[in-house]
Amino acid sequence: MKTMAADQGTHAAFAAALDDLLEALDEVAQRRKDVSRRAERLRRQVDSGRPLAEIVSAEDQPLIVETLREASAHFLEAFSRFQRAEAKALHEEGLSMEKIGRLFGLSRQRVAALLDR
Repeated sequence: MKTMAADQGTHAAFAAALDDLLEALDEVAQRRKDVSRRAERLRRQVDSGRPLAEIVSAEDQPLIVETLREASAHFLEAFSRFQRAEAKALHEEGLSMEKIGRLFGLSRQRVAALLDR
């Protein structure tokens, strides 16, 4: 039988993971604006016939690719924590791995792996 403390711990972990996900989404939105501006500038320079090697060498650091890689990695980490926490919370509430899998679009085996972490 599940204890109230375990249930509260699972829901607290879910709430923390949700907060992390919201923070990561805010970061992605902010970086998207910066990357869009930089990509538009890059497009204009490429369209003007300037060599890409020259353009990229003069670009501000970090480059667009590095900015996107970092933002993607941070978002993916937050998403993974959220997915695990949500699966655990739903399982604590009595949903089967099969049902969670259907909700998430995952196999039962993948849900089992999420719950084991």
